This record gives sequence, C-alpha cells and structure tokens, in this order.
Amino acid sequence: MSYLTHDITLLTAFQNGNTEAEKVLFDRFFQPLCLFADRIIDDLQLAEDIVSESFIKLIDRRQDFKALPQVKSFLYQTVHNASINQAITRQRHKIIHEKIRYQEEQGKAGTSEYEVMETEILRAELIQEIYEEIENLPDRCGQIFKMIFVEQLSTDDIAARLSINPQTVRTQKARAIQLIRTALLKKNRIPALVLLYGWLQLTALS
Repeated sequence: MSYLTHDITLLTAFQNGNTEAEKVLFDRFFQPLCLFADRIIDDLQLAEDIVSESFIKLIDRRQDFKALPQVKSFLYQTVHNASINQAITRQRHKIIHEKIRYQEEQGKAGTSEYEVMETEILRAELIQEIYEEIENLPDRCGQIFKMIFVEQLSTDDIAARLSINPQTVRTQKARAIQLIRTALLKKNRIPALVLLYGWLQLTALS
C-alpha cells in the first residue's frame, strides 16, 4: 500500500477502481468527516452513517475529480449538506437555530459561510490529530484520557468507574497531556496543541 502515499498515484488508483486506494481515502477522511458532521447534528452514530453514504456517492463519481483536494472538498460539502438536511428532517430546531445564529454572528464580523465551514473543517482535522495521539498513549493512560477528552467525565466519575484513587486519574491525565504535547511539538502541530489546551481550560477538570 506504500505506493499509494503520493496523491496523484492515489487518485489514479482510486479512479481505476482500486480497492486499496478506496480504503486509503476512507481511512484518511472518515474520522475528521464524522467529527465535522457531529458538530452539526450532535449524533456521532448518525454522523458515521452520513459519512459512509457520502463515500458511496464519491465512489459513484470517482471519474469527476482531477485532483485530490477536489475529492476532499466534495466529501466535506456532501457531508455538510446531508447533515443539515438530516437536522431539519429530525426537527432539531435547537441545532439549526444555534448554527444560524453562529453564522449570523460570523457574518456580522465579515466572515462568509464558506469561511465558517472552512473553520469547522480545520477544527475537525485538528481534533482528529489529537485523537490519533491519544491512541498512541500507554494503555491505562490512554483509557483515562479518552474518558476525559471523549466522554468528558469528571475525575471523580472516572475514579469511581475504574475503582482507583482520584489522584491516580490526575496523575495519568497530566502524563497524557505531557506525552501528547511532546508528540505534537515534534510534528510541529502547534494548532492542534493550542486547541487541546483551549479545551482543557474550558473543561477545567480537577
């Protein structure tokens, strides 16, 4: 599969119906697209369904793309439209209202809807980078940080669930942050690190 690391080779193989190329594209975009959709509909399982359907549409139109960025743009636009339609269908008035209000506020600040969506895409991809580093954490350390970052559980809740001392949770959390910080710095992924620290400040978990 290493020969599919180059974007031009990957696109050509994908257009030729290569199943390995399809898997590479799926692995590259699936998780950030799910995060992107989940931001709109607040339902991760439904978001995964929407993204999966979008990949089917992509495969049906595989010959329409001249470059990989067009593939990415198509996926995000398709997921965006499907997520909005799904939210309306399910009468998720609160989600729609908040999205419209957010876009109106951004519009007042001189930001277009396209720029708002670009910001959401960037945020989803940064979160995906953090998730990838969480997966690289040692077993117990990773387990605890997932409960903090993904499930958003408190220190006491985690300690009770795992039958451990709350101080152990804090220690593992600090270790996880240090390991993720080191990994992101080595990769020069400062935006993802800033997002992580911003989230930690907002949650203010003890």
